[in-house]
Amino acid sequence: MAALRFGIVGTNFISDWFVRACGRTSGIAEASAVMSRRREKGEAFAREHGIASVFTSVTQMARAVDAVYIASPNGAHHAQAKQAIEAGAHVLVEKIMATSEAEVRDIFDAASRACVVAMEATRHLHTPAYRLLRETLPRVGAIRQVNFAKCQYSSRYDRFRAGEKMNAFNPSLGNSALGDIGVYALQPAIDLFGTPLAVTGTSVLLHNGFEGAGSMTLTYDEMVASISWSKITQGVTPSVILGEDGAITISDLAEPALMQFHPRGGQTETLLDAPVTPPDTMHHEILAFAAQVEAGVTDSRWSKVTLESRRLMDAHLAGLTASASRR
Repeated sequence: MAALRFGIVGTNFISDWFVRACGRTSGIAEASAVMSRRREKGEAFAREHGIASVFTSVTQMARAVDAVYIASPNGAHHAQAKQAIEAGAHVLVEKIMATSEAEVRDIFDAASRACVVAMEATRHLHTPAYRLLRETLPRVGAIRQVNFAKCQYSSRYDRFRAGEKMNAFNPSLGNSALGDIGVYALQPAIDLFGTPLAVTGTSVLLHNGFEGAGSMTLTYDEMVASISWSKITQGVTPSVILGEDGAITISDLAEPALMQFHPRGGQTETLLDAPVTPPDTMHHEILAFAAQVEAGVTDSRWSKVTLESRRLMDAHLAGLTASASRR
């Protein structure tokens, strides 16, 4: 298979990570073009990374590459993904794929009609560490309780607290702590345990209406999963899967550095002890995407996770809006 030629939408640090990740795919993928609304920014990014082509139009770039990686602000994802698909390109869209279930479904439907692949770039679900977690699950026996948490104090929050207007904390742009951080906890739960029977939850709203931290309880037939997330506090506890025969602890669902199996009444076994730094794991999502492109079809496992998690996010955020309006 020839290297998959990617055009990149956006010139932020995530795009930097993506170029580096392409270089870790052993020739499976390459960054061959970049698109920015401001040509000078695109040209500067291209010079820095040795990228040959610069565009100011998603459509024009999509016609010149095999696939488009979209790392623009969340609110632009849907329109840009549709433009790339309609131009005949596969699309890898940075999480969150879009700002509503309807937009996500529209992207997948458009990709299906055009016979191209669409995938959300959720790197934490494609790593060897995550596969190890799935393989270890049977050892804990019947799973009864799950506590998945991702609480990460935003590097931009101090400036927001000081009164600066920050896009990262602007709800009108489709941003939320749930969409930005909560997916790291929610999506593994959906992938590992399926669609819950019932969901309850709440969140902390900041003074401008931005959803800054929250939690959900996912109810299943014989187990319960608690999901928590934050952009305004820093977590200090691991995520835990509790079964009748043992437990698994994971230091960080997004970038696992330490994973351990704790058999009931036995000695703790370290499954993983290998600290990583982004984007060290990002190339795994590119390899998963390239495999789908080669197969010629979007993997339903990943599209279902994206759709179901977006559905639950929509319901949660809508509930917050309704509660706020009654106050």
